[in-house]
Amino acid sequence: MPDDPSEAAAAAAAYTEGDHATAHSLLQGILSSRDQDPKVLHNVAITDYAMGGCKEPRKLLAVLERLRARVEEAREKADASDSIGSDLVGDADPSLLAYNSAVVLYQLKQYGKARAVLDDMFAQIEPVDEFLAFRSCFLLLDLQLLQRQLEKAAEVLAYLERSYAMLTKSDGGRENGSAAAGGPP
Repeated sequence: MPDDPSEAAAAAAAYTEGDHATAHSLLQGILSSRDQDPKVLHNVAITDYAMGGCKEPRKLLAVLERLRARVEEAREKADASDSIGSDLVGDADPSLLAYNSAVVLYQLKQYGKARAVLDDMFAQIEPVDEFLAFRSCFLLLDLQLLQRQLEKAAEVLAYLERSYAMLTKSDGGRENGSAAAGGPP
């Protein structure tokens, strides 16, 4: 790719610091050389949404859904013809697009739609980035509890417990909240 990876890192840092105007400017520079890259378009959409004061969630949702459909279509083509569509997809992650769509749907109080997006993601959770999977599971858990789907919530909790049990261990090797034999609680 002709653009500098440090430019993308600088855009990410600016966004994280809340300097959305700088992030937007840097992303526009990247976009000039990668105008069809879904990952760049995704980041531009999120930055535009933040710059606009998060006031147009439906507009962001439409962009995210178009990008997600495009990435999934390109991946299907790439799988069918051994990497012809991989140039169209780049390193775009459809699960990140799905998660952000679910977050916007949640904000719009469209809980059923948000849960459907996350249910699909949860059914194929293994290849998803660990941090994103963790966040997605907690949003799905919130939605399932909100909609009183306790059995499904128990499945998500069981997955979290199996996959992230190490997060509940303290330095002494015992689970948080449980006392060691003969030791202080």
